[in-house]
Amino acid sequence: MNQAVTQSASPQWPLTPQTIVRSDGVERRANSRALRYWQELAGSRRFPSRSQVTRQGATDLWDHLFIVEVTANPADYRFVLAGEILRTALGRDPTGEKVSEVLPGGMGTRTLFLHQAAVGLKGPVDDAAKWVREDGVEVLYRSILLPLSDDGNTVNALLGAFSFRPVISPA
Repeated sequence: MNQAVTQSASPQWPLTPQTIVRSDGVERRANSRALRYWQELAGSRRFPSRSQVTRQGATDLWDHLFIVEVTANPADYRFVLAGEILRTALGRDPTGEKVSEVLPGGMGTRTLFLHQAAVGLKGPVDDAAKWVREDGVEVLYRSILLPLSDDGNTVNALLGAFSFRPVISPA
């Protein structure tokens, strides 16, 4: 596969992960597309607001997206929206559940740490890892967390994008 690696040069996005662009110029990774969508929504502001995130605006990215409500106590961060891709990977809809309780084992603690990092840094946080579902299927995933703010300063939600693939064990 012929790919070129480019780096965002914009100083206002210092935590922007590298974007992998295919040789045909069309970016297909959900994380990179979500970052671009978030930047477009923000425009000249530091963050977009939660109300700007819409199915119509996100188009074919919508199924990859999720939103987490940020609270004073990180242990209470909750999913308020979960796209089809995340629901499929988990085997259930996590809407209303605490972030720290959604993934099995120590993954919940790790995931919550990354959510706190995005809030504290007030910038994008990119992640890739794996976990084993309750049905024994290993899941490899990528996600990105992007701060949202209704007042332009306080992060009150996180927009996330999620993609995954199950690892099929040889028979």
